[in-house]
Amino acid sequence: MHEGLGRAVIAVDVGATNLRVGIFDLSASLLKVEVTRTPRSGGRDAVADLIKHIADNMLRSLGIRHVVGVGVGTIGPLNIREGVVVNTPNNPIRTFRLKAPLEEFFDAPAYVVNDCVAAVWGEFNAGSFRGAKNMVYITLSTGIGAGVIVDGHLLLGKDGNAHEVGHITVNYKYGVRCGCGGIGHWEAIASGANIPKFAEEVSKNWLGSKTVAYFLACKGSLTSEDLFKYWRLGDEFATYVINELVEVNAAGLGSVINVYDPEVITLGGSIAINNTDFIEKVIESVSKYAINRMPKISLTSLGEKAVLIGAAYLILNTPEELPKIQGSTHQ
Repeated sequence: MHEGLGRAVIAVDVGATNLRVGIFDLSASLLKVEVTRTPRSGGRDAVADLIKHIADNMLRSLGIRHVVGVGVGTIGPLNIREGVVVNTPNNPIRTFRLKAPLEEFFDAPAYVVNDCVAAVWGEFNAGSFRGAKNMVYITLSTGIGAGVIVDGHLLLGKDGNAHEVGHITVNYKYGVRCGCGGIGHWEAIASGANIPKFAEEVSKNWLGSKTVAYFLACKGSLTSEDLFKYWRLGDEFATYVINELVEVNAAGLGSVINVYDPEVITLGGSIAINNTDFIEKVIESVSKYAINRMPKISLTSLGEKAVLIGAAYLILNTPEELPKIQGSTHQ
C-alpha cells in the first residue's frame, strides 16, 4: 500500500491490440501498470468500462483516493471535442466513447488524444530529445501513425487528426487496400496488420525461388514475425518483401520530413522496437526521399511506455491547445 500518496493521475494507452492502464504520482513516477487485450466486442462504452474497472482496482490497491485527471492516448480517428473514437479501422467496435464516461466515473477531467499524439507529448516532456521544438513520433506497429510538434506547439487539427501519416499514399502499383478503404497507403502496406496482405499481393507475381516464406505468403499467412524470421534466415522471397518494405517506410519517413521539417523523429511500436536491424536499413534509405534537411532519426527512449507516459503528461503538463479544443465536461 502507498498510504498517504492521496493524489494520482490515471494514464491510458488504448492500442489496436493491447490496452495499458497506468497510475502515476504527481512527479510523473509510474506507480503501477497493467496490460490486457483491448476489447473487440461490446457497445460504445466497452473500452471505457474496462478502463474504469482496471484503474479503480489499481487505485484501491495503492491506497489512492483522489484522481487529479485521466489522460488517454488512443487509436483513431477521433472526434476530439467529444473524446470519441469514430469509425476506427483497427477495432471491430469501430466507434466508442472515452472522455465522458471516464470523467463521470472518476469525478475528474479527462483528455483524450490520438495515441501517437500522446507519445510525442511524452517525448517532448520526458524523452531523450526533450527540449527540441520540432519533433515527430511515429509508431510502426499494428497500424502506422504519428504525433507532431512544430515550433513547440502540439498539432491537433479540427477533429484531432492532424497527423494521420499512415494514410499517406506511398505506392500505387500494389492494389493492397487499407482498412480505411484507400489504396497504396503506408499503413496498408507496412503495418503489422497488413503485412500478410502485402506479402500475398507480392507473391502473385513472384518468379523467384518457391521458399517457405513464399508458400506462407500465398495463403495470406506470412505474419510480420514470420517475415522478419525468414529474412534473417536468408529466405529469398522474404528478403525481397523486406527490401520493398524498407523503401515504403523510407518513402513514408521522407514524406513526414518534407511536410513537418522536424529536428528529430523518434520511432516506436513493436515493428520498430523489435527489429532494429530492419530500422537501420530504413534510415539509410530515407535521404533519397527527403527534400528538407535530414533530422535525427532514432528509436524512442521511452520504449513501449511512450504513449502511457505521454498520456500522464496530458494531465501533468496539459498542452495549451488541448483545453481550448476539447474542454472538459467535468465540473
